[in-house]
Amino acid sequence: MTSPLVRLRTAEAQLIARRAAPPEPAAAVAEGLAAACGEVPAGFAAAGQAIAAAVAAHGASFPPGGEPAYHDRHHQAEAMLCAGWLAREARRAALLDTRQAGLCVLAMAGHDLLHEGLAAPQGALEQRSAAAADRLAATLAPPDRAELTRLILETIPEAPPAGDLAAALVREADLFGSLTPCLGWRLSRALAREMAQAGIPGAARIATHAGRLAFLAAAPGMSPPAVALGLDAARQAQLAAFRSLAATAEAGAALLDALPEEAGRQRWRAALRGQGLPELPG
Repeated sequence: MTSPLVRLRTAEAQLIARRAAPPEPAAAVAEGLAAACGEVPAGFAAAGQAIAAAVAAHGASFPPGGEPAYHDRHHQAEAMLCAGWLAREARRAALLDTRQAGLCVLAMAGHDLLHEGLAAPQGALEQRSAAAADRLAATLAPPDRAELTRLILETIPEAPPAGDLAAALVREADLFGSLTPCLGWRLSRALAREMAQAGIPGAARIATHAGRLAFLAAAPGMSPPAVALGLDAARQAQLAAFRSLAATAEAGAALLDALPEEAGRQRWRAALRGQGLPELPG
């Protein structure tokens, strides 16, 4: 049986490879639904394509180079795929039914719809995304549309988690790429750029090793599907890499941040290799 960490590196390599090509939200939502559901329920594919088309149109509406550095079409497409992978694990383990699994993917399709990379009051962006996704999901039954809205609102970072598996999966899908060891570091820097452009305090720290450590350490306990896919193993290996550099993980991060940028990056790569996480191409 393939180990969880190997599964995670395979998934991470796929995400990195996708970023070398156009984001293609329509293809991502179709692939995510197929993975999550097996046989996609009636109305789900049409809803997914309608939301994905809106994601693509919004991203294309920015001037060249003006799309948010983190909350762009690539992030949204990745979240759709990652939701599909997580929901597939849950469905195969009989932890979610087919409709709930598909709704996790649709929630990720719509969770950052109309995001402009700007600061906003708590929950305002997610409320707007949920309302827009609901209008586009007319082919879903009313209970499914209500659940779609609920799951999108579960991605409000400051909101307390609902505690059910579907809610956990959409939160994990949203952060999946950021929790990986190679792509995750690149996404941390992208988020820092986006936050700085928006004038959000503390943006620079996001792109430091100390900021990366704080993010990894604060990640909540992971669902059984996330554990099976290696997401928790990758997180633990990165924390162990920080600890391998000094007496504590915090001291390890401080050591890296004190070095010149390229020297710190090389030292971090070596620490990851020591935990079985060599740099991935791309």
